[in-house]
Formats: sequence, C-alpha cells, structure tokens
Amino acid sequence: MDSLMGIVLNYPGGMWESIIGGFNSAMGSYIWSVILLAVLVRIVFALVDIFNKYFNMKSMRINEKMKPELEAIQKKYGHDKVLLQKKQQEIYKKYQFSMVGTCLPMLLMVVLQMVVFLTLWTGLQNVSNYNIARQYENTKTVYYNVLLLNENENFESFYNSNLADLTYGEDFNVNASIDLDKKQMTLEFYLTSNPNEVIYTVIPADEETQNIVNFNDDPNVNANEEIFKIIDKYANEYTDDAEGNSISAQRELNNMQLNIKAMAEDIVADYYIDNMQSFLWIKNIYKAESPTTSPVFTKSEITSYLNNYYSESEREVEAQFGYEEQIFDFVVADLNERDLGVNGYYILVILAVVTSFLSIFINNKLMKKDSGTQQPGGKAMYFIMPIILGIFTLMYTSLFAIYIIIGQIVTMIFSPITNLIVKKWVDMSGKKQDEKRKAVIDVDYRRK
Repeated sequence: MDSLMGIVLNYPGGMWESIIGGFNSAMGSYIWSVILLAVLVRIVFALVDIFNKYFNMKSMRINEKMKPELEAIQKKYGHDKVLLQKKQQEIYKKYQFSMVGTCLPMLLMVVLQMVVFLTLWTGLQNVSNYNIARQYENTKTVYYNVLLLNENENFESFYNSNLADLTYGEDFNVNASIDLDKKQMTLEFYLTSNPNEVIYTVIPADEETQNIVNFNDDPNVNANEEIFKIIDKYANEYTDDAEGNSISAQRELNNMQLNIKAMAEDIVADYYIDNMQSFLWIKNIYKAESPTTSPVFTKSEITSYLNNYYSESEREVEAQFGYEEQIFDFVVADLNERDLGVNGYYILVILAVVTSFLSIFINNKLMKKDSGTQQPGGKAMYFIMPIILGIFTLMYTSLFAIYIIIGQIVTMIFSPITNLIVKKWVDMSGKKQDEKRKAVIDVDYRRK
C-alpha cells in the first residue's frame, strides 16, 4: 500500500482482508474489489443453496406422497404410540425419508451465511479503519514536510529576498505535487498576480534523499515526537499566572512562520480532498453513508484506530504526552474549515433494506410456486433481515453497505435460475425413485 506514513501501519492480515487487498492491488479500487467479492460470494452461496433447496423440495414432495399413508396409520394406530412410531419409521424407510437429512443442509446454510456475514463485516470494517488511518497519516506527513521549510536555509534565503513582505494566499500561492511511488513532494511557488510563472521550486525533505521524510525505517525514532518538535513552534505557549495557574498565550510567530503554517494547512486540505476515495454521491467510502456524517476523519476515530498500530513504546509515549491529539488539531485546522458537505443521504441504507426485502420476497414466491413451501421464518423474515441489514449499513463502513446491496441484487438474479435447476433435479430424482420403488413392488408381487 502506497503511503507517506510516519506511524507504521500494517495492512490487516485476516482472510477477507487479504482477499480484498489482493483484489485492490489487481484492480486499483476498493469499490470494484468489494463488488467482485460480493458477486463471487453470492455465486458460492447460490451453489450451496441449490443443494439446500434440493433436499428441502425433495423432502416436501416425499411428505406429499407419504401423507395419505401417515394419515391412515394415524387413524389405525393412534391409540398405541409405540406401534404408531414403528409404522411411521417403516414408511420413512420405504420412501427413504430422513428428518436429519432434511434439516441438516438448511442448518449448514444458515450457519454459513451467518459466519460469512459477521466475518466479512469485520474484515471490511478493518480495511476501512486501516485506510482512514492511512489517509490521516499521509496528510500528517505532508503537513510535517511542508513545515520543514522553516528549517530549510535555502528557502529562508529565497523567502527573505522575495516573499518577506507578502502574505500566503493573497500575494503568493503554491502548487503541490506528491508522488506516492517515489515518496516525493514538490512545491512550486508563484505570485498571485502572475500564476503562470513559477518563481521557486523546492522539495521540503531530507537533503540527502530529497524525498519526503518518514520514520518507518528507524524503529528507535518516535514519529509523533519528531513531528511534534516541528509543530510545537506553532503551538500555544503555556505560562503561569501570579497564582500559579496554567494559562495559554498565543506564541508570537514571525511572518515566515505564519505563512508556512497557513501554507501547510492549505496543502494538506487540498491533498486530502484530492485523494478522498469517493463513489457516486459518497465522498468517503470508508465511513458510513449518512447526512449526519462528515467525510473527514474525526479525532476519536484517529486516536482509536492508530492505537492498534502503536508499538508498546509509542503507546506509552502517547499515554504520557498525547502527541497525536495535539498534532491532529494542527493537521485538520484548514480541512475542518472547508465545506465538504455530508457523506451521503441514507441512500445505501434504503437500498439495503429494499433489496433485502425484494430478495426474500422473490425467493419465497419461487419456492412456494415450485414446492408449496417458503423460506424458514415465514413472514417475519420480510422484516427481520431488512432491519438488521439497515442497522449495519447505517452504522458502519460504506464498503459493507455496497457489498450487501450488490449481494442482494445478485441473489435476486440467481434465485430463478437456482430454483429452475433444483426443480428439474428433483423431478429427475423423483422419477428414478418412483421407477425403483415400482420395480421392487413388481418383484415382490411376482414372488408372491
């Protein structure tokens, strides 16, 4: 995964996470990876469902054939429970009917669906949390590298000669280009009055590598501590009043520091917006699609997700100094001022509920038509499953909502096909059993 991270973020290592990561590496999109995964999972479910429906439909047809005989022995031996049970077992054996064989495929199908549902939900949430953390770490590292201009003697010389009396955003601006493969950032300065003429180009990074500074290669360096050393030059200064109470006073910054601070905030806001993973009306696919949710990561999300990636020493430092929370306020200062709108309008929630209802409705109609039965749970399933899926798509990553919707659509497409296959399979199996049973009866008759 391309990144500019200061904190080492290891991609989640679960089965679903690995599959999704592999698809993403091949396709370059988590959206298409999830869509492909939903199609493949539903194809597997459809194949398993063929066997489940076959045993279910076969059982129903056998029940129809046994019904007259079972009713007859019920009337004849109803007074003797032991004898009645013996006669029932003889009829079950005659028709090769097994109660366990009928229920087991259905039970296995339900268990399989639940296991896949819960593990895949967890996997997609892990992938989303990882990517939210990665988005933040990238913006944080970009912010830090822009601030390094304050330590760059060549830039300071240029600034004093050309920009000392100018204000960033009004008198001059900067174009920032970031190459993730080379981990390199280039800043091109130009006067607002003449945006076509670049007056200075700089790569604010380590002088030897000319690449973006990161801390992944040295486990002995605490990335947040190093970043905070630079950011602290722009932080509020805490002093004590006459009574010993801690009070804050804005540290007096020179014009160059103010300009670099404003420039860093502006660049990371543009960087984040340009690199948000959007899909249709959803601005950030890693967050829930909701009109009450911002597409920008929150402080609580970042501190929670990154805590899983800290080393033990980093976790101790964070507990003592809380660098991450302080850095966060600086990194997102301009980003929070941008009007990015909301992350959706509950459209995915509505689609998940509607497609779930339609999937159950269509499947029940087809089963009732072909075998006179319906999906276990009856009419309650029309409401239970859609509500459950609605809650999950409302509260968690948009990737899971997309998986649910695509999966339900694929199921609706496959339901008529699987039912047709099962119906023909049961018809063929029924004919063979009838012929076999008839042959046995004929042989017995001739012997008599």
